[in-house]
Amino acid sequence: MCMRLNLRLFLLPSIRFIKLKIIKNTKDLMEVRSAFNEITFIPTMGNLHDGHLSLFERASKLKKPIFSSIFINPLQFNNKSDFTNYPKTLENDISLLESQECECLFLPDESILDNIEQIKAPDKANFLCGADRPGHFDGVLTIVNKLFDLMRPTDAVFGLKDYQQYLLIKDYVDSCKLPINILGSKTIRDKNGLAMSSRNNLLTNDELVKASEIYKSLLFIKNNTNNLSKHFLSDVSRNLNKEGFEVDYLKVINSITLQECLSKDDEEGHLVVAIAAKLGSVRLIDNMFI
Repeated sequence: MCMRLNLRLFLLPSIRFIKLKIIKNTKDLMEVRSAFNEITFIPTMGNLHDGHLSLFERASKLKKPIFSSIFINPLQFNNKSDFTNYPKTLENDISLLESQECECLFLPDESILDNIEQIKAPDKANFLCGADRPGHFDGVLTIVNKLFDLMRPTDAVFGLKDYQQYLLIKDYVDSCKLPINILGSKTIRDKNGLAMSSRNNLLTNDELVKASEIYKSLLFIKNNTNNLSKHFLSDVSRNLNKEGFEVDYLKVINSITLQECLSKDDEEGHLVVAIAAKLGSVRLIDNMFI
């Protein structure tokens, strides 16, 4: 007796194998972009790690072609040495993106800044990370606006570790009524809780271990919301300073206004505890919704 096989059991789901297109000029970018009605865009400055790759994982759920860029933007660096010393790992970055569902990687040079429209960031850029980095977020919004103009994405994904940056970009898109859906992707952490960042590569092995105290401090604050006060936060900052950090700020803020806010009360939004602290010569930032 012959058995009739159900061939459907042996059919594999169709897989689209994408060959990464590497583009270095706007003319070629326009040609590749014109082949798609909708795309999701992920801008980066390179030195990619698992935190970046999580953005691509988030983007892949939208089922649209993914475009990315690598450009170390001089406009957002206040310290020239920070710009000069920013890690450049292009070969490894390309290898990582070839393993993702990335359709196109745009690698512009600094000519992209020629005659660029300068964007002035709103007032909420002037505190937290913007307080001692004047013009930083002007530079961020200026290059993001330029890349949006070139890419014309329907969606763009940014990491929530840089929460102030994410919110400023989202607010800018909303205020200009740009047809772009700005998505935030959750912070990815090492096993010890340290938020993944390109700057982590600049830490020594001992500093990598010590840097986890930032995460522990955020978690401690989240678990003690009934004790929120400026005095309480000052104690946490003092303890971090004793551990060898130099705390720039440690604040509980409103997730919409970024203003200090120790109680939700009737305000819209959520509470976020945000921190910036130097460990050695490396400035680390992190945040946690509480």
